[in-house]
Amino acid sequence: MNKISFLNGIFLPHSECFVHIDDRGFQMADGVYEVIALKNNKLIDLDWHIERLFRSLSEIEIKFSYSKKQLQEIIGELFKQNNLNEGSVYLQITRGCAPRQQTFPENYVPTVIATVSSLPIIKAESLEEGFTAITHQDIRWQRCDIKSTSLLASSWIKNKAISLGADDAILIRDEYVSEATFSNVFIVDKNDNLITRNADNFILCGITRNRIIDLAKKNNILVIEKKFSVHEMLQASEVFLTSTTLSVRPFSKIDGHIIGEGKTGKITLKLLSLYKQFSS
Repeated sequence: MNKISFLNGIFLPHSECFVHIDDRGFQMADGVYEVIALKNNKLIDLDWHIERLFRSLSEIEIKFSYSKKQLQEIIGELFKQNNLNEGSVYLQITRGCAPRQQTFPENYVPTVIATVSSLPIIKAESLEEGFTAITHQDIRWQRCDIKSTSLLASSWIKNKAISLGADDAILIRDEYVSEATFSNVFIVDKNDNLITRNADNFILCGITRNRIIDLAKKNNILVIEKKFSVHEMLQASEVFLTSTTLSVRPFSKIDGHIIGEGKTGKITLKLLSLYKQFSS
């Protein structure tokens, strides 16, 4: 079966979806995106994702006429046409086609694309043993709160981490942890308190991040949102990352330093279980 995707109001075979060479998403990274998970025919935290999408569009001043209901219908139809009851949808909106210039065009029609994929499979032993990371200077721009399509820095750093034998990189700005290349960072201190960076312009306020905070609070885990240093992270008893496609991903070694007992900790396992229950 040929994969079906969505482009500017039309469902087409994926291989036939093309945008114009003058699209500002292609030439200027002038666009935003969202990734939303579907599990057991249920879109996970759809409202939060759409709310963040509209916020990102507003921040970069893209006027967009689709409603939440229209987007939900498009996403639902995509999964239906691709015969998937579990997976993820990638939704992207750019400012559309315009003559190449630095300033925003006065008249434009946004380019809207959506495509679905299967969710990655994570081995059970990896969830038990944990993953590895390096730290790297955060060289991204200062509006990381916008889910922009400009992902070169994050992609380059993650590729570097993998080439060094690690699974990911945790980004550092002014000696404080910001986030990982494509996910948020949580640590657990010696008192089993859950700590993550407060949502400011230097991180993307992740949807899974927010859901984990909500689940933790409902299950009597103290959550502290604040900046924390590399030293605090390395001394933590547990470290994990969160994202839409990977949910909760534990890390047992950072820069060669063993985290806690060198395996996935009890708080991480509990939150992973709670998130699986929530999303099932």
